[in-house]
Amino acid sequence: MSVGVASLPLEAQAAQASPPSLSTQAEWEAALKHLRAANEDLQRRKVDAEKDRELFRDLYNKASAHASEVTKENNELIERAALAEGQVKEGIVMIRETYEVRVRKQAEEIKRLEGLNSILTARDTQTKGDDIRRRAAEEEGLRDDNQRLRAELAQLRMDYNRMERVLEQLGEQELEDPSEEEEDIKQTLDEQTASSPIPAQTSTVVEAAA
Repeated sequence: MSVGVASLPLEAQAAQASPPSLSTQAEWEAALKHLRAANEDLQRRKVDAEKDRELFRDLYNKASAHASEVTKENNELIERAALAEGQVKEGIVMIRETYEVRVRKQAEEIKRLEGLNSILTARDTQTKGDDIRRRAAEEEGLRDDNQRLRAELAQLRMDYNRMERVLEQLGEQELEDPSEEEEDIKQTLDEQTASSPIPAQTSTVVEAAA
Protein backbone atom coordinates (compact mmCIF):
# COMPACT_ATOMS: atom_id res chain seq x y z
CA MET A 1 0.00 0.00 0.00
CA SER A 2 1.36 3.40 -0.93
CA VAL A 3 1.83 6.08 1.69
CA GLY A 4 0.30 9.64 0.97
CA VAL A 5 2.32 12.77 1.07
CA ALA A 6 0.25 14.17 3.89
CA SER A 7 1.19 11.28 6.12
CA LEU A 8 4.95 11.89 5.69
CA PRO A 9 6.85 13.81 8.35
CA LEU A 10 7.56 17.51 7.87
CA GLU A 11 11.23 16.90 7.11
CA ALA A 12 10.25 14.61 4.29
CA GLN A 13 7.79 17.12 2.95
CA ALA A 14 10.46 19.82 3.00
CA ALA A 15 12.86 17.50 1.24
CA GLN A 16 10.33 16.76 -1.43
CA ALA A 17 9.48 20.52 -1.99
CA SER A 18 11.23 21.76 -5.13
CA PRO A 19 13.46 24.89 -4.76
CA PRO A 20 12.65 28.01 -6.85
CA SER A 21 13.82 27.78 -10.39
CA LEU A 22 16.67 29.89 -11.60
CA SER A 23 14.53 31.45 -14.30
CA THR A 24 12.04 32.76 -11.71
CA GLN A 25 14.81 34.28 -9.57
CA ALA A 26 16.37 35.96 -12.58
CA GLU A 27 13.03 37.47 -13.49
CA TRP A 28 12.64 38.81 -9.96
CA GLU A 29 16.08 40.38 -10.05
CA ALA A 30 15.39 41.88 -13.46
CA ALA A 31 12.08 43.26 -12.25
CA LEU A 32 13.75 44.68 -9.13
CA LYS A 33 16.46 46.28 -11.22
CA HIS A 34 13.83 47.75 -13.53
CA LEU A 35 11.91 49.14 -10.57
CA ARG A 36 15.05 50.70 -9.12
CA ALA A 37 15.85 52.30 -12.47
CA ALA A 38 12.30 53.58 -12.77
CA ASN A 39 12.50 54.96 -9.22
CA GLU A 40 15.76 56.78 -9.99
CA ASP A 41 14.23 58.19 -13.17
CA LEU A 42 11.22 59.41 -11.23
CA GLN A 43 13.50 61.02 -8.65
CA ARG A 44 15.38 62.84 -11.41
CA ARG A 45 12.12 63.98 -12.96
CA LYS A 46 10.93 65.21 -9.60
CA VAL A 47 14.10 67.27 -9.12
CA ASP A 48 13.76 68.69 -12.65
CA ALA A 49 10.10 69.50 -12.05
CA GLU A 50 10.97 71.34 -8.84
CA LYS A 51 13.65 73.32 -10.70
CA ASP A 52 11.18 74.18 -13.45
CA ARG A 53 8.64 75.23 -10.85
CA GLU A 54 11.15 77.59 -9.21
CA LEU A 55 12.13 78.95 -12.62
CA PHE A 56 8.52 79.59 -13.61
CA ARG A 57 7.83 81.18 -10.24
CA ASP A 58 10.80 83.51 -10.66
CA LEU A 59 9.72 84.40 -14.21
CA TYR A 60 6.18 85.05 -13.02
CA ASN A 61 7.40 87.36 -10.25
CA LYS A 62 9.59 89.26 -12.71
CA ALA A 63 6.76 89.54 -15.23
CA SER A 64 4.39 90.75 -12.51
CA ALA A 65 6.89 93.37 -11.34
CA HIS A 66 7.47 94.52 -14.92
CA ALA A 67 3.72 94.78 -15.51
CA SER A 68 3.40 96.92 -12.39
CA GLU A 69 6.19 99.22 -13.56
CA VAL A 70 4.65 99.54 -17.02
CA THR A 71 1.27 100.35 -15.50
CA LYS A 72 2.86 103.00 -13.29
CA GLU A 73 4.70 104.54 -16.25
CA ASN A 74 1.51 104.57 -18.31
CA ASN A 75 -0.34 106.35 -15.53
CA GLU A 76 2.44 108.93 -15.28
CA LEU A 77 2.36 109.47 -19.05
CA ILE A 78 -1.40 109.92 -18.96
CA GLU A 79 -1.05 112.52 -16.20
CA ARG A 80 1.69 114.35 -18.12
CA ALA A 81 -0.39 114.29 -21.30
CA ALA A 82 -3.38 115.72 -19.46
CA LEU A 83 -1.19 118.43 -17.89
CA ALA A 84 0.38 119.32 -21.24
CA GLU A 85 -3.02 119.48 -22.92
CA GLY A 86 -4.25 121.83 -20.21
CA GLN A 87 -1.18 124.04 -20.59
CA VAL A 88 -1.64 124.20 -24.36
CA LYS A 89 -5.27 125.21 -23.97
CA GLU A 90 -4.36 127.87 -21.39
CA GLY A 91 -1.59 129.15 -23.67
CA ILE A 92 -3.98 129.41 -26.61
CA VAL A 93 -6.48 131.38 -24.52
CA MET A 94 -3.76 133.66 -23.16
CA ILE A 95 -2.29 134.44 -26.58
CA ARG A 96 -5.71 135.00 -28.12
CA GLU A 97 -6.66 137.42 -25.33
CA THR A 98 -3.33 139.24 -25.67
CA TYR A 99 -3.77 139.77 -29.40
CA GLU A 100 -7.39 140.81 -29.00
CA VAL A 101 -6.38 143.46 -26.47
CA ARG A 102 -3.61 144.75 -28.74
CA VAL A 103 -5.90 144.91 -31.77
CA ARG A 104 -8.57 146.72 -29.76
CA LYS A 105 -6.07 149.29 -28.45
CA GLN A 106 -4.72 149.91 -31.94
CA ALA A 107 -8.25 150.39 -33.29
CA GLU A 108 -9.10 152.83 -30.50
CA GLU A 109 -5.88 154.77 -31.11
CA ILE A 110 -6.60 155.03 -34.83
CA LYS A 111 -10.16 156.17 -34.17
CA ARG A 112 -8.95 158.83 -31.74
CA LEU A 113 -6.31 160.11 -34.16
CA GLU A 114 -8.81 160.19 -37.00
CA GLY A 115 -11.15 162.33 -34.89
CA LEU A 116 -8.31 164.64 -33.91
CA ASN A 117 -7.21 164.86 -37.51
CA SER A 118 -10.71 165.88 -38.56
CA ILE A 119 -10.80 168.61 -35.91
CA LEU A 120 -7.40 169.96 -36.92
CA THR A 121 -8.33 169.85 -40.58
CA ALA A 122 -11.46 171.89 -39.87
CA ARG A 123 -9.44 174.43 -37.91
CA ASP A 124 -6.81 174.66 -40.62
CA THR A 125 -9.43 175.71 -43.14
CA GLN A 126 -10.23 178.75 -40.99
CA THR A 127 -6.67 179.98 -40.41
CA LYS A 128 -4.21 181.81 -42.64
CA GLY A 129 -0.50 182.63 -42.90
CA ASP A 130 1.95 181.07 -40.50
CA ASP A 131 -0.79 179.42 -38.53
CA ILE A 132 -1.95 177.64 -41.70
CA ARG A 133 1.57 176.45 -42.50
CA ARG A 134 2.23 175.40 -38.91
CA ARG A 135 -0.98 173.45 -38.63
CA ALA A 136 -0.49 172.05 -42.12
CA ALA A 137 2.86 170.67 -40.98
CA GLU A 138 1.21 169.24 -37.87
CA GLU A 139 -1.52 167.73 -39.99
CA GLU A 140 1.06 166.12 -42.24
CA GLY A 141 2.73 164.58 -39.20
CA LEU A 142 -0.60 163.35 -37.89
CA ARG A 143 -1.41 161.86 -41.26
CA ASP A 144 1.92 160.06 -41.25
CA ASP A 145 1.20 158.74 -37.77
CA ASN A 146 -2.27 157.73 -38.90
CA GLN A 147 -0.90 155.85 -41.90
CA ARG A 148 1.77 154.21 -39.79
CA LEU A 149 -0.77 153.10 -37.22
CA ARG A 150 -3.01 151.74 -39.95
CA ALA A 151 -0.10 149.73 -41.35
CA GLU A 152 0.78 148.46 -37.89
CA LEU A 153 -2.83 147.49 -37.27
CA ALA A 154 -2.95 145.60 -40.57
CA GLN A 155 0.30 143.83 -39.71
CA LEU A 156 -0.99 143.05 -36.24
CA ARG A 157 -4.14 141.54 -37.67
CA MET A 158 -2.07 139.42 -40.06
CA ASP A 159 0.09 138.26 -37.14
CA TYR A 160 -3.05 137.50 -35.14
CA ASN A 161 -4.51 135.36 -37.93
CA ARG A 162 -1.20 133.58 -38.44
CA MET A 163 -0.94 132.91 -34.72
CA GLU A 164 -4.47 131.51 -34.72
CA ARG A 165 -3.43 129.02 -37.41
CA VAL A 166 -0.28 128.09 -35.50
CA LEU A 167 -2.28 127.49 -32.33
CA GLU A 168 -4.78 125.33 -34.20
CA GLN A 169 -1.91 123.25 -35.58
CA LEU A 170 -0.44 122.93 -32.10
CA GLY A 171 -3.75 121.64 -30.80
CA GLU A 172 -3.87 118.98 -33.54
CA GLN A 173 -0.31 117.75 -33.20
CA GLU A 174 0.85 115.14 -30.66
CA LEU A 175 1.71 116.54 -27.28
CA GLU A 176 5.38 117.13 -26.69
CA ASP A 177 7.25 117.92 -23.49
CA PRO A 178 5.29 120.67 -21.64
CA SER A 179 8.38 122.82 -21.07
CA GLU A 180 9.29 122.83 -24.78
CA GLU A 181 5.76 123.80 -25.82
CA GLU A 182 5.68 126.64 -23.32
CA GLU A 183 9.04 127.95 -24.59
CA ASP A 184 7.80 127.76 -28.21
CA ILE A 185 4.64 129.70 -27.35
CA LYS A 186 6.59 132.36 -25.42
CA GLN A 187 9.16 132.68 -28.21
CA THR A 188 6.43 133.06 -30.85
CA LEU A 189 4.64 135.68 -28.75
CA ASP A 190 7.88 137.62 -28.17
CA GLU A 191 8.71 137.55 -31.89
CA GLN A 192 5.25 138.81 -32.83
CA THR A 193 5.46 141.54 -30.16
CA ALA A 194 8.87 142.67 -31.42
CA SER A 195 7.67 142.71 -35.03
CA SER A 196 4.75 145.13 -34.34
CA PRO A 197 5.45 147.35 -31.28
CA ILE A 198 3.06 150.13 -30.32
CA PRO A 199 4.79 153.47 -31.00
CA ALA A 200 5.69 155.38 -27.88
CA GLN A 201 5.73 158.79 -29.61
CA THR A 202 2.03 158.82 -30.59
CA SER A 203 0.81 160.51 -27.41
CA THR A 204 3.57 163.15 -27.68
CA VAL A 205 2.61 164.00 -31.25
CA VAL A 206 -1.07 164.21 -30.39
CA GLU A 207 -0.44 166.47 -27.39
CA ALA A 208 1.77 168.75 -29.45
CA ALA A 209 -0.90 168.91 -32.15
CA ALA A 210 -3.61 169.76 -29.60
